[in-house]
Amino acid sequence: MLRLVNDVPRWHVYLHRDARELPTVDKDDTPVRKLEDELFDKLYSGESEKAVKPDTSAELTSWAEKLHGITAELPNFNRLAHECLGDADAAGTATEKLMEALGPHLKQKSDEVQPPQLRRALNRACDKASEAVDQQRETMDGLAGVGFGSGAGQHTKTSGAQARRLSQRLKRDERLSRIALLAGKFKRIAAAKQKAKVRHGADEVSDVELGSNLSRVLPSELAQLGHPLMRRAFLARLTEGKVMQYRLSGTDSLGRGSLIVCIDKSGSMEGTSDIWATAVALALLDVAQRQRRPFALVAFDGDVKRQDIVEVGGQLPEETLFTACSGGTNITGALSRAMSIIQTSTGGMKAADVVLITDGESETQDAPVIRQFAAQLRVTLLGVGIGVSAESLKPWCDDAHAITRLDTVDDTAAEALFTI
Repeated sequence: MLRLVNDVPRWHVYLHRDARELPTVDKDDTPVRKLEDELFDKLYSGESEKAVKPDTSAELTSWAEKLHGITAELPNFNRLAHECLGDADAAGTATEKLMEALGPHLKQKSDEVQPPQLRRALNRACDKASEAVDQQRETMDGLAGVGFGSGAGQHTKTSGAQARRLSQRLKRDERLSRIALLAGKFKRIAAAKQKAKVRHGADEVSDVELGSNLSRVLPSELAQLGHPLMRRAFLARLTEGKVMQYRLSGTDSLGRGSLIVCIDKSGSMEGTSDIWATAVALALLDVAQRQRRPFALVAFDGDVKRQDIVEVGGQLPEETLFTACSGGTNITGALSRAMSIIQTSTGGMKAADVVLITDGESETQDAPVIRQFAAQLRVTLLGVGIGVSAESLKPWCDDAHAITRLDTVDDTAAEALFTI
């Protein structure tokens, strides 16, 4: 359908309006809205079809022609289009950022627009749009393990329409957006720690084998390089992968059992502390899913408020993210529930790792019983204290860490959290 100077597929116009929650197409669409449709089309499809007969009566037609001419030659715009190709949400976000930057220029007449000035403005706008697209994708990735609209533990493939609705919801819900953005960041940290753990795992000599890895070849084999005749034989065996070399292995293993996260939902956790804790829980859910480990989340204050068990391939119900913070703190009750989940589980919960995240202290008289029970079940207890000392969690936990910054996970805590 004709917009200003380009024919834009009606479906692309629909996707644009849907991604940005704009009114559906109308015969009285403003020239600015038509220009937005054209920009979206270029970003979403990577190319545009020039109309045989442009709308010469429209106010911005000549302006649009000049703009499209510049974007076609601008490397930054082409890179942005490549980032947005086939992604309606990304193209919608980028279009919005571009139009914000172009707003002041749209007030100028076409013959008043200076190409160098417009090119500079577009370059800056493309950079901002690219940053916005990256942030949007990181935010969406942060919620990848949550089943919006699905039941507990169910796995449903997210459709494009569902993804767009979630994207729109994130624009309206600041808390959810902050959780998602932080969770996306923590997932990257977790992935890096897991990758480093796997590399570190193969660093112990366990045997001798045949191969062709020069960095692990036995010294007695390398000594043959000093003899003219033996050197040829060595190189022949190296080519065939039949040289004696060290076999490396490690004791680290992935998938030691399930992951159970106990999050303090007392009144003092409300706000930034709760957002941080929820984001960490989502990052740990991602770790569990990648390692094909069952996952459970226990939300508690003076009592257990909610528990969810997510099997391998399942999703965490969205309602879990909105468990309200109120009441006091009963750490013993939360860990007792975690032990109960492990004890009564029919499979996959044994030898679990339990992570406790809290900003409070609790009565410790029953802590030795919890520790003894955990040892019997081969459970590792890790405590994370927000604004409280690590020592205050030691009665319950095998290892504990104090958190002071709530915009990241420091390296020591990340090592403990994301390599369990």
